[in-house]
Amino acid sequence: MIINTNILASELSSLSQVGPKTVSALATHGINSIFQLLLRPPKSIITQNESLGFRFMQAGRYYIAKGEVKASKVSGFGPKKRLEVIVEDKTGCISLVFFGPAVNYVQTKLTPQKIVTISGEAKDFLGRVQMVHPKILNEGLDIIEKQESNYSQIAGITPLLFKKIVDKALSKLSTNNNLDHLSQDLLKNNHLSPLCPSLLKIHQPDNKNGCNFDNKASCNFFRRVAFEELLSFYVPMFKNQKKDNFIRSLVIKPQSINKLASEILPFELTLAQVQVLEEIILDMSLNKPMLRLLQGDVGCGKTAVSAIAALHVVTSNNQVALMAPTEILARQLYEVYLNFFKTKQHIKIALLTSSTSNKERTQITKELSEGSINIVIGTHALLSDDIIFKSLGLFIIDEQHRFGVNQRASLLKSCKDRQDFYPHLLVMSATPIPRSLALTIYHDLDLSVITQRPQGRLPIETKIFSGPVLKSLNKICERIIASNQKAFIVFPLVEESETLDLENATKAYLEIKTTFGENSCLMVHGQMKPKEKDLAMQSFKDSNANFLVATSVIEVGVDIPQASVMIIVHPERFGLAQLHQLRGRVGRGNVKSFCFLLTDIENKFSSSYKRLEALCKTQDGFALAQADLEHRGPGEILGTKQSGLPNFNIFNYKDFASLVPLAKSYAKEIVNNNITQDHAHLLSKDINFS
Repeated sequence: MIINTNILASELSSLSQVGPKTVSALATHGINSIFQLLLRPPKSIITQNESLGFRFMQAGRYYIAKGEVKASKVSGFGPKKRLEVIVEDKTGCISLVFFGPAVNYVQTKLTPQKIVTISGEAKDFLGRVQMVHPKILNEGLDIIEKQESNYSQIAGITPLLFKKIVDKALSKLSTNNNLDHLSQDLLKNNHLSPLCPSLLKIHQPDNKNGCNFDNKASCNFFRRVAFEELLSFYVPMFKNQKKDNFIRSLVIKPQSINKLASEILPFELTLAQVQVLEEIILDMSLNKPMLRLLQGDVGCGKTAVSAIAALHVVTSNNQVALMAPTEILARQLYEVYLNFFKTKQHIKIALLTSSTSNKERTQITKELSEGSINIVIGTHALLSDDIIFKSLGLFIIDEQHRFGVNQRASLLKSCKDRQDFYPHLLVMSATPIPRSLALTIYHDLDLSVITQRPQGRLPIETKIFSGPVLKSLNKICERIIASNQKAFIVFPLVEESETLDLENATKAYLEIKTTFGENSCLMVHGQMKPKEKDLAMQSFKDSNANFLVATSVIEVGVDIPQASVMIIVHPERFGLAQLHQLRGRVGRGNVKSFCFLLTDIENKFSSSYKRLEALCKTQDGFALAQADLEHRGPGEILGTKQSGLPNFNIFNYKDFASLVPLAKSYAKEIVNNNITQDHAHLLSKDINFS
């Protein structure tokens, strides 16, 4: 047990000289206890080391150092006035730069041959070490060899005051206490240090003592606090789930997967499809509802898996609902299901969308309540209050990677209220998400992943075209017209921007129509109403138009097998995972497909160009998503900030992804076994990640 956990749970008002005004200011940032305070690590470390010398300073690090002023030079006038001061020590020189009103004041402080002490961030400018607007400390200040924590500014709290509050909190913790609420085996096997010493170390880091602020992934102290932060996220969530424990669901007896598949599929399932179906069917045989995410790359066969699961439920005399994000996708799924179930004449499948006529809708709702419709496919129209099932056994949500936790819980509860038991839930997503991120975003769901693509799928050839993008686009469009192909053309902008020098969809749409004919092109973008977007995409599918000019709105929920070319203009503006999703809109038919990346970046050694080359080299969406997660963060994969995804202070996916499954598993153990250790009060309160 941790002797000091009662201290960690203490309110900030328990610290000496921390008044109500300060407590209130910290509370607005979700900092209410000493534990929550200590989850805010320093933003940087200031190294005080006179013997280190200017020559050995590293860019991006903060330093306090001493040297002699050798020369200074003033240039420019008024607000553009610039002062450069050269300061030297026994190892080399550093350039200090000041701008504007500060110049006159600094000139009086930094006179030639004066010994000065400075503090600031070292930067690399054309191979020279430089500090911009460093602090000038007291003349003759002695420098001792140590590292000092530097905290971020919080509204109402200066960095210096925040540091003083942290120091008061740290003084209450005992560095000699190595006991923990985690077992010694768990700590040792997962390279975690005890909690209290870890909190002390990350606020008073010392590379000599094993707390490496520059390489957190290898630091057991940072790993330990990141793990505790994950527990603080998962434990309250699982406690809430336990309070709302589903008390009743349908128990569906397992059936042979091969037998089910042979009844409706004209092809054999892959081993990966069989494995996830085993997980799904096992879930539905238990006395609690299945809550499972089926994740798979583009073209891996998720729809076939959902059809087998639906057949399994229907043959047990229960109903299935499948909800798609758009009407066009709902219609496409309806056609696919009709084809799968064409030999099953006794299984009735219906389509329900906002376009369904009132007369037809009345008939469908009647047959759903009577049980004569076995499978219904639709959009959010399925969530209407007048939809009542006789026995809904399975609800499938397709392509809804932004359908949040609260929406899923509300959906299941509304189904339960109408039929007195919970349906099983299967959520499907074609957005490749690394496992660590998926376990956090979809924390209320169990995870199944299809990693294998069906045999016979032709790879999509991806090429980069550098130079003027509209010139490249015109040449490619001429070839598409000549070969009578269908192509998507994706832009990052709908219209011209005053701040971004990028081509836009509207301009290209008008130019293509002028060049290749009025009926050659259609356009779809996020500013259009849902019905307008569905109509445009359906027209592109049914008409002779060769081009659909769009924004990233077509990233998911579009299935037009006739389209064999994807053209992405300014691809450097998109994340790798997003580019892969856009590429996945083609390659769905039986002809060779292409993805052309049109960029005006000509430097082939730049990081942006190398990202595009990575897309050309692999068809593995999960590998690309992992690269995006490490270099650009989770927002690039999700396309927008995910509701319910916390902004952790210590934990990050690049350094600590391996801790997610462990933390999730241990949090479940804490809740399921009613563990009442001393640390529980840290985890029973909602922690605000702001």
